[in-house]
This record gives sequence, structure tokens and C-alpha cells, in this order.
Amino acid sequence: MINPIRSFNVKVLGWFWLTLLVCLLSIAIPAFILQQLDDDDHLNSKERRLLASVAERVDKHLSRHQDPERLNTRRLNLLDRNFPYQMMIVDNDLKLVMASSPVREHLLERFESKRFWYFMQSDHPRHINLEWTKLIGPVTLTSNADWKLILWRPERPRPSDLFRMFPVWGMLAVFLVVTSVMSWLLVRSIARPLTRLGQAFNAVGQGQLQHKIDTESPASPDRQYAANTQFARLFAQFNDMTARIAGLIQNQKRQSADISHELRTPLTRLQMTLALLRKKSTDTSIAPLLERAEKESELLNLHIQRLSDLTTMEARAIQQGRQRFTLEALLTDLCEDAAFEAKASNIAWHHTLIDASIDVYVEPMLTAIENVVRNAFKYANSSVSLTCERTDQWVVIRISDDGPGVESDELACLTKAFYRTDSARQGETGGLGLGLAIAAEAVRLNNGTIHFALNAPNGLVVSLSFPVV
Repeated sequence: MINPIRSFNVKVLGWFWLTLLVCLLSIAIPAFILQQLDDDDHLNSKERRLLASVAERVDKHLSRHQDPERLNTRRLNLLDRNFPYQMMIVDNDLKLVMASSPVREHLLERFESKRFWYFMQSDHPRHINLEWTKLIGPVTLTSNADWKLILWRPERPRPSDLFRMFPVWGMLAVFLVVTSVMSWLLVRSIARPLTRLGQAFNAVGQGQLQHKIDTESPASPDRQYAANTQFARLFAQFNDMTARIAGLIQNQKRQSADISHELRTPLTRLQMTLALLRKKSTDTSIAPLLERAEKESELLNLHIQRLSDLTTMEARAIQQGRQRFTLEALLTDLCEDAAFEAKASNIAWHHTLIDASIDVYVEPMLTAIENVVRNAFKYANSSVSLTCERTDQWVVIRISDDGPGVESDELACLTKAFYRTDSARQGETGGLGLGLAIAAEAVRLNNGTIHFALNAPNGLVVSLSFPVV
């Protein structure tokens, strides 16, 4: 029974609404706070009385002395320790006329900001916080309509003041960051399991039928995907599918091996019968027929042997296990044998080996390279070469010849069992069509890849790639 709360559809829908809710809150909360600021920035009664009292005293003094520098703050009782504010007078050009105490330079610089301008244009006294300084006012002095009185004192800004100072572009940036992060988390929660499933399909497509997505073992890295019920069920279905495919292929291989084994006994008897018939027969006219029958029986025996090798290769390899070798140590004897064969066939042989380590099943590895090399000798006109190179993650073995090559549309079919090109069917080099199929199976067992390309100006290039240790 699937838990509906952990359903994939519910999860996607939930993330969508959660993202939308967070986006709305990221806009609504600052807007609400700003609205509250508009309603709450009025002065309380004590501050209003204090501001009116100071303005009245300043107006009385200025009515007698128009020079603001002659304002005596002591007479205005502004230096009384019980008085909580300092005083300043600012003109309509937002220039400081006078202050009862030195004003910090950073605060004076903020006089040019829009926020201070809006504060100065207010039709009623209120308070703001600039540069950790609380300002209350302004009050237009009756003695000089161009001057406005402001009371100030150092004060840590409240959270609402911080929000008020937050610019619009900052709110937009927060909105974009929040939506981007939430969307990325949503996509990541969906994409990671799908990416893992894609990797599993690629592994199976390369022949690794034993590949599993283990969401049950606590030590497995795939355990993290078990939190989503539907993905866990999808992975279980994938594992069941690969197990069935592997079982079908294994059953097919076992049947092929059994058939090969059963055919050997009557084939051996047939060969013995033909040998006895040749020995006892005195009729020379049937000798060519006996020779033809023996040739066909030997060809059939070779077919059965190669087919048996193809079906039992994996079992033998797993039984022997992987071993670590360098390419130089692994292929030296094979290259020496190829050089001897090339000399006997009057074909030029070139090889270049490198000191790169790989973990392989040795028998399938050597079988794959030997089959490709023999195939190259079979079709080469004058030269065969084997070269090795290393990349970050792979070692590549390239075997090339200067033979007639194949048609470009036949390259993808060369590893099919019993497939032979038109030239192979008609020529003397015909073969069984199993050599490259066995090579491809051997490469697959070693987690490698095989690639065919046309050589320039003629011939074939076979690239065998294996992962580096």
C-alpha cells in the first residue's frame, strides 16, 4: 500500500504550493511591515510635548537674536542630564544650520538620501532612524520658515527600521533568490533519482545485467532514494526487469552450451565413420565426396567449438576472477606471436604498448584482442598495427589494417553472431562470423567498449576501450 503523503504527485504538488507560499510571504511580510511603519512612525505624546517645548524655546530665542550661532543651549536647558535629546536646525536645502552637539559625518551624508528628504517633507512630526541615530521632527520654526527643528540621539535601530531601509531592488533580489533556491530543490529532488535510473539503464545497456539499484541495504548509496515510495517501487521494478533479462540470457546460454555438448557426440561418431569409410573404400570416385564430407564436419565442429566458447566465456571468467595487469605485461607475448605470424605471412607488423594498469578478466581480454588481430591479418594487404593510448579514464587499444574494409552501413553489424559481410561470404577468407562476436562479448565482460571505423585510405580500425584503474 502506497503512503499517499509520500506519493510523487503529492510531493510535486506540495513543493509547488510551498514555493508559491514562500514567494508570497517574501513579498507580503515586508509590505506588511512597511504598512505598519507608516501607521506607527507617529510620535507618542511625550515626544510631541518635548518637541513642541524645544521649538517654542528656540523660537523665543530667535525672535530676539536672529543669529542661530548665538543660541545658548544651556539656557534652553538642552544640556540637562535629564534631557534625552540633542537639537539641530536644518534648512530647506537640507543643510545643517546649527546643532547643540557635533553631528557625525556619516549622518550628515545621509541628509542627501531620499529617506531623509521624505522625512523633512512630512506634514506631521514623526521619527526615523538614520545611521544608528534616532531623529524626531521636523517642526518648522515660526521665527524662520526656512528652518526646521529636529531632535536627535544615538540609538540602535529597531527591526522595523531595518526593513524600512531595505531597498526595493533588495526585495526583488530576495524574491528571485528564494524562488530560485526552492525551484532548484524541487528539480533536484526529482532529477537525482531519475539520473540514477538513467545511469542504471546505461549500465544494463552496456551489458552489465547484474547492475542493481539497492535501496534496501543501509550501507548502499542508493538508500537515499528509498524515501520516495514511487521511486523506490520504480527501482524495484527495474531490478526485477534486469533479473528477468539476465535469467533469460543465462538460460539461453545454458541451452546453447547443452546443445553444443549434445551435438559433439554424434559429430564425433560421424567423423569416425567417415574415417573408417575412407580407409575401407576402394572406389576412388567417392574419395572427393568423402573429402567434402570431412571438411564440412570439421567446419561444423569448429562452429560448435566457437559457439561453446561464446556461451561459456562469462562463467569461466567469473570463476577465474579479475586480475590487475599493465598493458605492456599483458600484451607482450601476444604481440610477439603476432610479429612471428606477420613475418610468415609477409605482412608488416607494428605495435606500441604503454605502462597503464587495468583490472580485467585475463582470458576474455586476450581472446578479444587476439580475435581482432587475427581478423586484421586475415584481410590485410601489407600491414597491421596495434597502438595503445591513455585518457583520463580509459585506455584505448587500436588495431588497424590496410585491407579492403567494409561498407560503412555494415560497421554496426560486425559484432553480430554469424554475421559476415558480402566480401567475406564470397572470398576465400570467409570464416564463421563468430570471431568479432566473441571479441565484443569479451570486451563487455571487462566493462569496455568496442568501436569500428574505416581506415584511410582503406582498411578497418577497431578500437577497444577499457577503464583505467
